[in-house]
Amino acid sequence: MSKKLMKSFAAMFLAMTVFAASAMIPGEKASAAGTPVKGFYVSGTNLYDATGQPFVMRGINHAHTWYKNDLAAAIPAIAATGANTVRIVLSDGGQWTKDDIASVENIIALCDQYKLIAMLEVHDATGSDSTSTLNRAVDYWISIKDALIGKEDRVIVNIANEWFGSWSSEGWANGYKAAIPALRNAGIKNTLVVDAAGWGQYPNSIFEKGLEVAGSDPLKNMIFSIHMYEYAGGNETTVKNNIDSALALNIPVIIGEFGHKHSSGDVDEATILSYTHEKNVGWLAWSWYGNGGGVEYLDLATGPAGSLTDWGKTVVNSTYGTLATSQLNGIYTTPGYQPVPDNGNPPDPTAPAAPTGLTATAGDGQAALSWNASSGATGYTVKRATVNGGPYTTVASNVTGTSYTDTGLTNGTTYYYVVSASNSAGSSADSGQAGVTPQAVTTPTGSLVLQYRAGDTNAADNQMKPHFNIKNNGTSAVNLSGLKIRYYFTKEGTESMNAWIDWAQIGGSNIQTSFHSTTGTNADSYVELSFSASAGSIQAGGQTGDIQLRMARSDWANLNESNDYSFDATKTSYADWSKVTLYQDGNLVWGVEP
Repeated sequence: MSKKLMKSFAAMFLAMTVFAASAMIPGEKASAAGTPVKGFYVSGTNLYDATGQPFVMRGINHAHTWYKNDLAAAIPAIAATGANTVRIVLSDGGQWTKDDIASVENIIALCDQYKLIAMLEVHDATGSDSTSTLNRAVDYWISIKDALIGKEDRVIVNIANEWFGSWSSEGWANGYKAAIPALRNAGIKNTLVVDAAGWGQYPNSIFEKGLEVAGSDPLKNMIFSIHMYEYAGGNETTVKNNIDSALALNIPVIIGEFGHKHSSGDVDEATILSYTHEKNVGWLAWSWYGNGGGVEYLDLATGPAGSLTDWGKTVVNSTYGTLATSQLNGIYTTPGYQPVPDNGNPPDPTAPAAPTGLTATAGDGQAALSWNASSGATGYTVKRATVNGGPYTTVASNVTGTSYTDTGLTNGTTYYYVVSASNSAGSSADSGQAGVTPQAVTTPTGSLVLQYRAGDTNAADNQMKPHFNIKNNGTSAVNLSGLKIRYYFTKEGTESMNAWIDWAQIGGSNIQTSFHSTTGTNADSYVELSFSASAGSIQAGGQTGDIQLRMARSDWANLNESNDYSFDATKTSYADWSKVTLYQDGNLVWGVEP
C-alpha cells in the first residue's frame, strides 16, 4: 500500500481467472546451487522456523518509514496483541528518507526483544513497473546485508512492496528472476517474500509464473504474498480460490496485507481469517496506525501505543485473531535454543552451564520441580537425596523441558534435589540444591468448584492469560458479588502490573481486578477478581462460563511463568485446579493457598 494508502488501478478491471497449476516444485530445504544456513526454510506449502517447527505468521504491518520516531512505542504495543510477526515498512531513499543500516539493526533488535519476527519490506517501488526501482531495492538490501546475515532465524526479507503495478505476469516474473539470484549471490540467505503483480492484487501472476520465479532461487527458500483488498479478497469465493490456487504450486503463500474494506469495495475479512486458519496460511493485517487519504478506517490502533479500533479488535480479539491463533516462533520457546551467529553458521556446541533457579514445590507424595533453561542444553538430569548436600541418585534423565514432577514420595520426609544440563558436548555441573517436604493436601469442601485453563501456554512471553470458570454443584443459587478468585504468581521485579478482562460470558464490565503481595511457594503476588452486583448469580447446577483474564507488567517486560504457583501449561481446557483459590464472603471454599 502506498504512503497515502490509496491504490490507483486501471479503469479496465482485469478479471482474475483461477488457474490450478498442475506442475509441482519440491519445497525441500535448499542445497545444491546455494548453501543454506540455520534459519527459516521452506518445505512444500509450509514455512519452518530454525527449530524445525512449522511457523504460521499472525501479524501486523507497521508503517515505520513514515513514523520513524514511534518505533519504541509501537513495537511493544504490537507484541501485546499476541502477534508473532511484524511487517516493517522501510525506504531505500527513492521516495522517502532512507532507513540506514543502523536504524535497521535497531528495528531488528527491538523486534527480537519482544519476540516478534521482523519481515522487512522496501516500499519505494510500490506500483512501479520499472526494473530500475526493483533493482534499487535489491541494491538497498545488499547495502545493509550485514544487518541481515546472522539473523536468518528471525528476519524475513520482503523484496519490494507491490512492485509491478500492471496486471500481467511476464514483466513481473522477469524482474524477480533477476532480483532473487542477485540477492543470493550477495550472500543474503534469509527467506524471501515476493508480492503478486497488480499492486499485490493480481495473484494470477503467481499462478502463471510462480514456478519460474521460485526456480530462480538457488536456496529454494521463498514464499509468495497476496494483498487482499477489494479485488483479491472481495468475497468468499475469490479468497478461497486465490489461496487454493497458490498453494497448488506446493510453495507457501501468505496474505501480506489485507483490510476489512478499501476504496473500491468491500473485503471479506471473515473468510480471510477463517480460511487462512484452516489452511495454515500466514497473514499480516494492514496497518497499525497512520493511514490517510480517505482510508483511515484501516488503522488498527489510535496511535503508536493507542487503543484498538473496531478493525483492530477484529484482527486481535476475534475467533481467528492474533490472541486466539498466534504462536510464537520456536526460537523463543525452545529451551536451550542457540541463535545464529553473525557469520550465519551455527557454532560448534559446548557443554551448557549449570541450570539456575531450581525450585521445588511440595505436593501430596510428590515434588514439582522447575528451573531456568540452560543455553545450548538438549536435556536435563534430575538427582535426589535424602541427606542435605547429597550424595544424589539420578531419578530422571533426558528430561527435555524445564520441569519435572517426582512422585511416589513419603509425606513428611524432606528430599533434596539438583539438576544438571547436557548436550552432545557434555554435561554441566549440578545446579544449586532445592529442598522440599511433601505433605498431604486438604482442600476445602463445598458446592463451588473453580476451574482453570491456560489461555497462553508460553511460559516466557510478556503476558499471562489465566482463564476461569466457576461451577455451582449445590442446590441453590450463589450470588457472584460474594465471590473472589485469586491467582498466584511471581512477577520478577518491582514494576506494577496491569490486568484486562478480554472476554467474559457474564460481562467483562461486571468483573474488577486488583493486585496484592503475598508470600508462599512460587508466589510473591496474586491477582484477585471480584464481581459487582450486576454480575448476577450462578444458578444451582450452573456455571459462569469463560472468564478470560490477561495480565502484563507495566513495562511489558517478559515474565517467567514456569515458577508461578498457579500456572499449569498442560491445562489447555478447563479442569478443576487446586492452585487457584475461591473465596465466598471472605472464607476459602476452593483451592489451596501457596
